[in-house]
Amino acid sequence: MKKNQNKTFNFLIRQGLITIILGLLFTVSSTQLIYAEKAITPLLHKEATILFDREKQLFNARIKVDWEKMHSLQHPEFRKKVSAAEIEYFEGWVASDYREQAKQNAHISGAYVPTLDHIKKNKYKKDPLGFPVKRRYAWSGDPYLKIKSFSLEKISISTDGKYAKVKVMLKGRQRLNPAATRGGDYEFAAQYPTTDYWEKVNGNWFITLLSAPVNSSGTGILKYFAPNNKSGWGKAGFVEINPADLKFP
Repeated sequence: MKKNQNKTFNFLIRQGLITIILGLLFTVSSTQLIYAEKAITPLLHKEATILFDREKQLFNARIKVDWEKMHSLQHPEFRKKVSAAEIEYFEGWVASDYREQAKQNAHISGAYVPTLDHIKKNKYKKDPLGFPVKRRYAWSGDPYLKIKSFSLEKISISTDGKYAKVKVMLKGRQRLNPAATRGGDYEFAAQYPTTDYWEKVNGNWFITLLSAPVNSSGTGILKYFAPNNKSGWGKAGFVEINPADLKFP
């Protein structure tokens, strides 16, 4: 009887020690996680602040139609394949492999791609009367949508610090096509969400995926890939940053 009591007592002691050890390990792990979170949060906020500044540079370049600045913010591999003149010719929307794609689809009507020499010599479009018109950055396929400003909605940074998504709300004025309103002038405030995709290369953030222009019909939005390894995006886990938590200079 006494032997059984000793076994029970020893078992209870072992169980108690295990519980205490596990509790200590959990406390240490929790403390490490808290310290890790406190250490990484300022870094993420710093990167988010830098990204917002890059986003503002890109937005202002689009508003001012500064093709060289837009080109400088593109992924380095994109800039090797596409010049600022080509971005201007296509009014901001050109995939890095557009020439290769045109060759593959050569049998399709309209697949002709102008040479770079032709693009440089024809930087102006022609209006219906044949007069040259400067190319403008095309926010949308709808010429009656005028973007004027934007607000930051959300920044998401991958856990490895290599990729980021910056969601913004584009704001401006929408005018209805006069042809559809029998000459009536109907204009109202409009806003559309869009996301720019960035990749960190050699310490700097660059556009790595291009969202399609604003589509007022609400249909699906396609993305144009820059010539990088896009497989990294599918594997990345992201941490969302609330803009309200950021401190801007």
